[in-house]
Amino acid sequence: MTGMRGRRAGGVAAAVAAGVLLAGCTSTVSGTATPLASAAPTTSESAAPTTPSEPPIDVTPAPEPTVGTLLESHRIASVTSLVQVTFPSRTETCFPSGPWSDSGALDAAYFGNGTAGPILDRWGFVTAWGQCNSDPADGRGTLTMVAELSDPESAARAAQELADDQATGGYEPAQVPGLDGAVLLQGSGGEDVVQAFVPVGRMLAYAYHTAGSGQGLEEVGRLMADQVPLLQSFQPTPQDQVPSLPTDPDGLQQLTLDPPGDFTDFSGPYDLEGYLRLAIDPFRERDLLTANGFTGFYSKQSEEADLSYAVALYAFPSSTETNTVYTAFAQLEDAEFGGTAFQLPSIPDAPCFWFESGESYYQRCYVGYGSHLASVDVLGLGAPDDVAAMDRLLPAQRDLIDG
Repeated sequence: MTGMRGRRAGGVAAAVAAGVLLAGCTSTVSGTATPLASAAPTTSESAAPTTPSEPPIDVTPAPEPTVGTLLESHRIASVTSLVQVTFPSRTETCFPSGPWSDSGALDAAYFGNGTAGPILDRWGFVTAWGQCNSDPADGRGTLTMVAELSDPESAARAAQELADDQATGGYEPAQVPGLDGAVLLQGSGGEDVVQAFVPVGRMLAYAYHTAGSGQGLEEVGRLMADQVPLLQSFQPTPQDQVPSLPTDPDGLQQLTLDPPGDFTDFSGPYDLEGYLRLAIDPFRERDLLTANGFTGFYSKQSEEADLSYAVALYAFPSSTETNTVYTAFAQLEDAEFGGTAFQLPSIPDAPCFWFESGESYYQRCYVGYGSHLASVDVLGLGAPDDVAAMDRLLPAQRDLIDG
């Protein structure tokens, strides 16, 4: 699952540059054994540097992939463009998306040729976040990804090297007026496929976008018109401070239930904008949470055998705001997202819903107390009425927040 509320997933007809299909996302990046308690995945080894065509520069060494790089990726989520801002019809979540602290895994997911990871490492890759959305009507999709690198010059050189590396298979250099970066266009069969690589300070913004013939460059220009200002306002953490980023800034970790299995890299704290990158309907949820004084969010996601779990904890000023959001979320699940209500034996009055998810089923239940609201998800069930896991987890989460 890509996020706490990112349950809906749609197939996409377009392919990423290296042939990786944009597809419904039920997979995640492997994470820590316990949330924010141990090292994140090991970065892949870099290939031998190529001979630079420009004078060499001093690249600030990236911090070792640890909890700190995972936390920095969650910070980057807040300034990664929401695809729906530019393309409101691209509502379906897809893969790849989420945090990437391993340049090799990012390369495999976004580029697929084994050479992009070494390019990123050579220019001081720290971590990244990606978004993916598609249009359920026509299958066209858009990826946005933001990577943090050593310094502005390194980001600029990485952008050009990645573009040069991807300029195969019918891609040709192109220009988008007002866009300071490298752009590639592939046009055939009534379809435009565009890749854009845009440095903004230490950050590198990447987009992969499919569109109707003759529309791709203009649409990528609009996408980057949203992305670039977000990055211009962002202050990346100095490399030597990444390991000491706070793991629980809002004091929510101990109030969030540990679900079974191994935790994924989606686990951890998010601010409001970061949380919205996990949301099904970020615009309505932004309005709802902002109006009710949202003060913090913590996610724990895990996988065990054939099941996946997600626990989300939201914090508000008082029970009044908690109850308002509790009711509104239940209404969204029922009326807007197509959930089928069911009654949980252990907490009969809890709003609980099940959904079809491919060939399996997905359950979500809510519980609130005082200034905290929690949701618990169980994904991968063979039957919608299999409540054994939820009947254990939801009461345990309630007990953590009821004082």
